[in-house]
Amino acid sequence: MLERFLNFINEENLCFRGNKILVAVSGGIDSMVLINLFLKSEMFECAIAHCNFRLRGNESDEDEKFVIDFAEDKGLPYYVNHFDTKEYAFENNISIQMAARVLRYDWFEEIRQSQSFDYIAVAHHIDDHIETFFVNLTRGTGIKGLCGISPKQGKIIRPLLYATKDEIKKYAFENKILYREDSSNSQTKY
Repeated sequence: MLERFLNFINEENLCFRGNKILVAVSGGIDSMVLINLFLKSEMFECAIAHCNFRLRGNESDEDEKFVIDFAEDKGLPYYVNHFDTKEYAFENNISIQMAARVLRYDWFEEIRQSQSFDYIAVAHHIDDHIETFFVNLTRGTGIKGLCGISPKQGKIIRPLLYATKDEIKKYAFENKILYREDSSNSQTKY
């Protein structure tokens, strides 16, 4: 998987050897595999950004602790932010999911600029890409919306967009990658 990861990065011109990459890490399987692959490549200078949206009580705090412990164990710089996501959603009359997205990407960009990171890496994969395509299709989007998720949008890169969820799970199992299961993933609420 590491070879495919690096090939995808090169083919899509996502980033380059020696770049400073801010890796969004929730503690879930996708982002833990993403940071693992970046570290295994030994080609990039990485740091971790973790968002605590305060949506799942103690579970959110445990995710944060898990990510901090991982970063400290690996000697990686890390950034953590707590958001009042529900209040932001209410004030802006948007969904919780949209609020979390806006808060997350705005904060990532602040860190990228202030700490001179070259790119922000997020752990979207093929299954996310397909889901986005069909969601856009059912909403009656135009041709532009049928594209799904782009591997690179400005300074945001998606180096796992070549991999399926099953491939990510297999890699995590084979490499004994620890991760946390987000209970909201099994719900349709968000």
